Amino acid sequence: MISYFPDPQHVSHQGNASLGGLPTHLLESQDSNITILQLYPLQEPESWELTKKSVQVYLEDFHGLVQLVHHERTLAFPLTISCFLGCELPPEGSGAHAFFEVAVNGSSFVSFQPAKALWVAETQAHSRVVSYTLQQLNAYNRTRYELQDFLQNTCVQYLRDYSTTKKSKGSRTGRSYTSLVLGILVGSFIITGVAVGIFLCTGGRRR
Repeated sequence: MISYFPDPQHVSHQGNASLGGLPTHLLESQDSNITILQLYPLQEPESWELTKKSVQVYLEDFHGLVQLVHHERTLAFPLTISCFLGCELPPEGSGAHAFFEVAVNGSSFVSFQPAKALWVAETQAHSRVVSYTLQQLNAYNRTRYELQDFLQNTCVQYLRDYSTTKKSKGSRTGRSYTSLVLGILVGSFIITGVAVGIFLCTGGRRR
């Protein structure tokens, strides 16, 4: 997902998700005007409505997070934040690969290491904003161990279930390296951890 902030008060989002290389979801928004589309019926209508609401809440809380970090450490605008996350299921015998990378204004900012449940800096020079962000992300179970569980277990199991479904329906399985990019769907699992649990509920302070 790519989020563009021309100033602290306004934001536009563009996002997508794919499963096995097949685009499955699209997201576009301008401030509170949010459009989220499911391109294939992967979820039943009631379940999909809940997912949409979760993503909408995530976007609102994400905006609040940026505003709060700006208040605490002064960000420079305009600001573009890109999040790329998901998991990959290699051929049998190899371990699954999970990833979460964040870039700011086109440059790598921070990334999550699922094996260690640890956020690390992707820049050599640790600015005040980078140091502050890492301190907060690594201070809470929700942004470390719950995210680790989601990427290494929930995401990977989703892939395995999807692959099993394809095989049971007689689909071709020539491509054994299946990927899943959850650019917008992961929002419901990170809302509380990143936006609410860290900043909006604590005011930037640990309880």
